[in-house]
Amino acid sequence: MPVEALAKGFDSWVPMSIDRYAALESAAGLKITKQGDVFWREVRPFFYRPLAPFCAYDEVSTTRQFRKFAAFQHGVLDGQPSNSYLNSIVFDDLRNYDPGKLHRNAQRNLKAAQKNGLVAARLTDEKQFVEQGYELYLSFYRRAKYEFATHRTRKEGFAQWARALFQFPDMPIIGAFQGDQLLGFEMSCRIGDTVIRKTMVHSDKGLELRTPDLLLHYCRVAAREDRGIVLLYDSGLSTAGIDEFKLRRGARVTAVPAYLHANPLLLALVKKFAQGNYQRLVGYSPSEIPQS
Repeated sequence: MPVEALAKGFDSWVPMSIDRYAALESAAGLKITKQGDVFWREVRPFFYRPLAPFCAYDEVSTTRQFRKFAAFQHGVLDGQPSNSYLNSIVFDDLRNYDPGKLHRNAQRNLKAAQKNGLVAARLTDEKQFVEQGYELYLSFYRRAKYEFATHRTRKEGFAQWARALFQFPDMPIIGAFQGDQLLGFEMSCRIGDTVIRKTMVHSDKGLELRTPDLLLHYCRVAAREDRGIVLLYDSGLSTAGIDEFKLRRGARVTAVPAYLHANPLLLALVKKFAQGNYQRLVGYSPSEIPQS
């Protein structure tokens, strides 16, 4: 499959410090707090997880440093007690990535993306991103019923978001184009030896033409070629269809032992009246997680 080249204008990621990553996430509208030496993201009101979810933390230190009455959860160091799992979708066999060895449907979709004339290129022009990305974003927003940052559905709000993003050139934005038309874009950044796939936005037309396959491929090629990168962190578990898309393309689901600090009575109520939410909180053990 003649798809080995890097995306136009992009070779690899410039490492970003955790402080700069926290500033990036704050600029993008996320609620970030620092307790002791650890940055935390508020994933739900008064519920926090580490900004770097793929790292393990000392349970004693986090308990001592975190604000009272808040609920939080994090991976723990080897040998420390745990009462839950953090499940993540990752690509970790980076050096052996070969598109010719993908699942048959994944190979077919990647070939279709090429036949559809799609190309990947880094977006470096803020004005171009706003003019072409706004309608694309609305298409994604309506389809996904996205509830975060509703102000981006107004063009001035989208432009404000773009202005914040382009202050961080160490977070490349890679677009999928058919001719001059932008049909999808994805953002990622590198913390230490880990690349985080942050934001993935595709229009309805982009999905039809296979932009997700194209951009995931170029991300994996770049990670494969940079020997300093050992992990490509994709996301937490989502919906079955989205998760299956990634698993069929070589991802796996991890189950990291974690400690969930929360009011026991509140947890009991969630378990009784919102079983799905409770399961997402406590996670899946290694024997329960889905694998391709």
